[in-house]
Amino acid sequence: MSSCYNKYFDRMINFKSKEDDLWIVTMPKCGTTWMQETAWLVQSDFDFDKAKSIPLTERSPFVELEGLYEGMPPTFDAAENLQSPRLLKSHLPASLLPKELWQNRSKIIYVARNVKDAVVSFQPFLEALATFKGTKEQFIQAFMNDDLYYCPFWPHILEFWEMRHEKNVYFTSYERMKKDLKGVLKDLCEFVGKPIPSEEILNQAVDHLSFDSMKKSSAGKAMQAVIDGIKDLNNNNDSNFQFMRRGIVGSHKDELTADQIKSLDSWSEKFLNEAGVTSEEVFGL
Repeated sequence: MSSCYNKYFDRMINFKSKEDDLWIVTMPKCGTTWMQETAWLVQSDFDFDKAKSIPLTERSPFVELEGLYEGMPPTFDAAENLQSPRLLKSHLPASLLPKELWQNRSKIIYVARNVKDAVVSFQPFLEALATFKGTKEQFIQAFMNDDLYYCPFWPHILEFWEMRHEKNVYFTSYERMKKDLKGVLKDLCEFVGKPIPSEEILNQAVDHLSFDSMKKSSAGKAMQAVIDGIKDLNNNNDSNFQFMRRGIVGSHKDELTADQIKSLDSWSEKFLNEAGVTSEEVFGL
């Protein structure tokens, strides 16, 4: 984390959580915004008009954003003042989330993503934020050495994987959302205690949540505006970063070399073997 976050650490740990809060937790670039919009639709009884008219950053604040970079909007205040039931976003690991979240048993939706696709999406993201500059090989090494924001990657995921059977935790993956978004929508309805809507509403939701729709939506535009604002603060004119990038499973196949893929696979196997799980199980491949 950045040195800026030090003065916000206590505020996050002591953040006043509510029993009806719903948290979206992921590593960066693992489908966070997509799940925020998905969960918000479920929580709001599929109010598509409101989803289109109010930016996602207002409907679902990124709680600790204020602590990541100087000059960010007051996201802690936005989260605290949001009308209940609140939908809140964080990239923090379980150990750094608010204490009251665990005491109140607030609901958590966790989204994991295949490490290789996460890596190729994460690098241009951090380059746009001026927190990394280097080659792809250097980025992969920094990623595996836990030298980047929010790393380590695998402990972040596996900690929530171990909690996947808890009643207040819903664990899914970017890959499963791509494969069966309608099934995930139904799961979320049951998870938050909402009735499963008609097939017509579900189809409308799937269309609303498609990559092309999300890229043009208030959700996609709001997050692009946040990144552009950080770029401006850092006088970063070198990046043409697009927040909604490719939106596919397997993007690493034409972006990483065979040796880079092998290196990430070997590194991942150590964590997976220790946890006694396969990547196919975690990501639903």
